[in-house]
Amino acid sequence: MSAFPELIAFDMDGTLLRSDGSLSPRVRQAVREIKDQGCIIALSTGRPWRAVTETVNSLGVVDYCVCLNGASIHKADGKLLKLNAMTEEQTRASAQLARKLIPDVGLAADMADGRHIWDDHFTHDFPADFSMIPVRVPDVLSALDGPVLTWLLDCKDLAPMKAIEVMSSQMPDGTEVRPSGLETPEIVASGVSKGSGLGEIAVTNGIDASKAWVFGDGLNDIEMFLWAGHSVAMKNGHPDVLSIAGDIAPSHDEDGVAVVLEHLMAG
Repeated sequence: MSAFPELIAFDMDGTLLRSDGSLSPRVRQAVREIKDQGCIIALSTGRPWRAVTETVNSLGVVDYCVCLNGASIHKADGKLLKLNAMTEEQTRASAQLARKLIPDVGLAADMADGRHIWDDHFTHDFPADFSMIPVRVPDVLSALDGPVLTWLLDCKDLAPMKAIEVMSSQMPDGTEVRPSGLETPEIVASGVSKGSGLGEIAVTNGIDASKAWVFGDGLNDIEMFLWAGHSVAMKNGHPDVLSIAGDIAPSHDEDGVAVVLEHLMAG
């Protein structure tokens, strides 16, 4: 592992951002200083593109964004590099399965064109700074008019991980259900993850995975932890993430990202 990685990717919620959704001046400065060392900087998040732009602008040094856990990949100026949408058959079959297995499930579609179409009874606990205006409809399946990147599932009284367990063995071919990082399970095309998204960026820039560092805290970060040459979990992270991390940083509310980057730059 080189002294300075060639690519560094940061999860946002629970990692780069504090509990109140703010980006601390110390973390901002550390990311800018590591960029000065020649690193490519990426955000790798479950958020859609429009909920990432404020942080991109605040940092001022981001090169790429892996959004919706790999379902869309963007340059920092918003230029779309790749979409990983489900087929129409996969979209409808997976949603119908969720409705069959999870009582009163609320569905939310992240559309390939950037729109969000939600069942009227879909509820969530997204971060307060999410900048999205969904279209709410009585039946989201009937309202679909284009490709879907991800389904988010509001499982009501069923715990998210239990819902994933119930659905996993019955998923339509070419789809998978997994934690989204937003307290809701999500359905995506098989193989789409933060790790696959970062892999696309690495190939584009001629960077080997062994020269990449990743920072994260949630179950949706596991694939990128397994992909990268070095992984850093936040102290506030999920136990499964902590167990596979190369290093553990102080929590996001203790500017853990900055602590690790400052140590790296100090040599």
